[in-house]
Amino acid sequence: MSLLTGTISGLIEIKLKPRQDGLTDQYNRILMSKISVLFSAFIGFNYFNDKVSCIVGNSEAMDGDFVGATCWIQGFYIYKDLRDRLEDSAYFGIPRNMDYDGMTADGILCATTDRALDHVEECTPMKKQFYLQYQYMPFLVASFAFLYYLPYLVFKAVNSDMEGLKTSLKGGEPTADTLISSYFNPKVNSSKRMKYRTGMMVVVRLLYLIVNLVVILGLDSLLLGQYVGYGKKFIDAVVEGNLHEHNLKLRDVAKPGNELIPSMGYCDVTEASRDVRNTRVNFHKVLCEISPHVIYQYVLLVFWFLILVGIVVSVLGVLTTVFAHVISFFVFLTSRDNASRDLYSRVTSREVDYLEYIRKKDLKLYQELLEKLHASRVGHARE
Repeated sequence: MSLLTGTISGLIEIKLKPRQDGLTDQYNRILMSKISVLFSAFIGFNYFNDKVSCIVGNSEAMDGDFVGATCWIQGFYIYKDLRDRLEDSAYFGIPRNMDYDGMTADGILCATTDRALDHVEECTPMKKQFYLQYQYMPFLVASFAFLYYLPYLVFKAVNSDMEGLKTSLKGGEPTADTLISSYFNPKVNSSKRMKYRTGMMVVVRLLYLIVNLVVILGLDSLLLGQYVGYGKKFIDAVVEGNLHEHNLKLRDVAKPGNELIPSMGYCDVTEASRDVRNTRVNFHKVLCEISPHVIYQYVLLVFWFLILVGIVVSVLGVLTTVFAHVISFFVFLTSRDNASRDLYSRVTSREVDYLEYIRKKDLKLYQELLEKLHASRVGHARE
């Protein structure tokens, strides 16, 4: 247990230090990656330690452990037709009478076979909705950590020039001539390459938004279309419960967690044995309590809110990146200094990023650099 606690504390620890990417990127790259690994470890621990409990009838050959393990492997189901008929359900998607597995044309529950196992013509079988997501959910959630980290790999590749500039300023005392020959030299960094890097910084922010959308829409697809609105349904249920907390009969809608992934379900088990004289085959339908699903309901709820924040943060990241260049453009364009306006028309957006970083780190070097750039580009252009 101490080992698990130490692992969890190590996962959630975030060190505060200067980083290359912005705060909006760090939310997705650091927090969401760590949360994905943490949730995967949490539900994975529950995956291997919790057990399914099934109601087993009187049988000499079957016991609870065998049935629970068998149902865990092959999965559970509810009746899709009962999702919105709580008045006819003992549990969500489970009829009050286990014999009822069909429905008449009038919508009345019925049994598709009679006691003699003959088919009842007027009873149409209800559709089964199977749930097998718990079997791969820990591994799926862990894979989200890689998705959230993937845009940062693109960022590192695109931002190598800025990292080199930062290293140059930290490593010594670079001169304006050195910086011009290395970073403001069109022969080294062509205009096309500079535009590509500027555009890719917007693409990186878009990638974080895409990852969040892929995660929430992917989970929605795997969870039968119930995940996109999961958090809102939960909030609505809490508000409704608080407004009508003294009216116990008002509860005529299913719990959002059970709509997402039910905690009770049916399981079909085949009992078979053979010895020298006898062969025994029997079929059972058992009702099971799937406690791991309860953990998934709350984990996926917290994850839903974090993804929602991630989408908002990613959109802000895209907007701030775009508006930063727009603001820089208008600042130079409306500047009273004619030299600044003339220079801005002859530098790329990426070079403006270089200049802005140098201005923050070394104002004297920045002013010297502006003078030399103005002389080399504006002065030569006028001549």
